[in-house]
Amino acid sequence: MRRFMHWILGFVLLFLINVLMEAVLLPYWNLDNTPKNDIYFQSWWVLVGLWAIFGQRVLTYYEREFNPQ
Repeated sequence: MRRFMHWILGFVLLFLINVLMEAVLLPYWNLDNTPKNDIYFQSWWVLVGLWAIFGQRVLTYYEREFNPQ
């Protein structure tokens, strides 16, 4: 259950990073609503997909590394 909560918190962290990027950094760099920001959104969705698929494995690895039994 704890690992699942960490997995969900990973999505929350990704969401907060995305909100920061879209609200502050992309308008600051004048990339808001332009085709130039497509690489950011494609990369972000790839990262979300990778976390969805491999997040549990990553958390299992770190659980074993930092909590040896």
